[in-house]
Amino acid sequence: MTVKEVKNGYKIDFSFDNERFIETIKFRHSKSSLTEVNRLEGIFYEAIYRNDKRALQNYPHSKILRKAFKCESDSFTIDQYSSIWFGRHQANWSHTTIRDYGQKYRTHIKENFGDITLREFTPSMYHDWAKSQNLAGKTINHIRSILNQIFKEAYLDEVIDVNPIEKTRRSKVIQEEPEPFTQDEITKILAALETPYREFFQFAIWTGLRTGELLALRWQDIDLKNGLAHIRKNITLGKEKEPKTKGSIRKIEMLPEAIEALNSIKNSKYYDNFRVFIDPKTKTTYKYADGLRKYVWMPTLKRIGVTYRYPYQCRHTFASMMLSEGKNPMWVASQMGHADWGMIRKTYGRWIAN
Repeated sequence: MTVKEVKNGYKIDFSFDNERFIETIKFRHSKSSLTEVNRLEGIFYEAIYRNDKRALQNYPHSKILRKAFKCESDSFTIDQYSSIWFGRHQANWSHTTIRDYGQKYRTHIKENFGDITLREFTPSMYHDWAKSQNLAGKTINHIRSILNQIFKEAYLDEVIDVNPIEKTRRSKVIQEEPEPFTQDEITKILAALETPYREFFQFAIWTGLRTGELLALRWQDIDLKNGLAHIRKNITLGKEKEPKTKGSIRKIEMLPEAIEALNSIKNSKYYDNFRVFIDPKTKTTYKYADGLRKYVWMPTLKRIGVTYRYPYQCRHTFASMMLSEGKNPMWVASQMGHADWGMIRKTYGRWIAN
């Protein structure tokens, strides 16, 4: 077993069972590079010696391993290569991304394309599938993005010569219109809710916070004296984390109705010295908002005869109310955690006062 320095890298050269295995690894010449190539040589030799094909999952581009296990590049199925892609990158993803990618992969990609080899897959296969799906354009494009990342990985590993997804078209995304609540509906909803649910949704309507931001809000983030709230955390799928974008970490001005909701909570038996909003049944932090929607929000709207909309429409309601009152769109964008007012103009343009 030998490793030799060659132009642009190092050459691994060894024999096993009278068969010679050679591969050039492209590395800048250095002591650490030489150490790494020697480590790779040991991995390749050990895998061949033990007939352990699992090494291909970590080194699918290795000419030595592909030769040893008679695994030509066109024999990789999409499902096999997706495992390699997931394994390499999931350590850098958030838990929500892992869950979302995994769910979409299993439901749509593996189910329809998993057994097809990388080289067999064609753009027309994707287009035929996309045309047959009863899915929103945004969802179709997200699935396309996952496929693109898998094929791009294979292309960069020189397993395939071209990425077929680059030749496919993105689906048209139809922007769903917001359905904000009217002042009469807001009055009915809040009158029908009891503490602390009334305060939760009153605060949501008059701040426009995202659901995860509401769940994560802490009293240390609140400045009642100056009417300010600092949005620093988000709870998604039961885990607290910082918001994805810098714009989402912000300071908002609380309107009188929002301050009223906080004072009501503070003077109730549901006050917790850490979280602003807690589950009244368990007296602990909300991990998920689905229970609020299913067992509080939905039955209340049905009981009072208000057309059902997701609780997220509280956020849309805040934006539409503020813009209709003539608030500066940049102020609204800042309150809602948008980097600029482009999203405000696109989503709420018809409520912007002349």
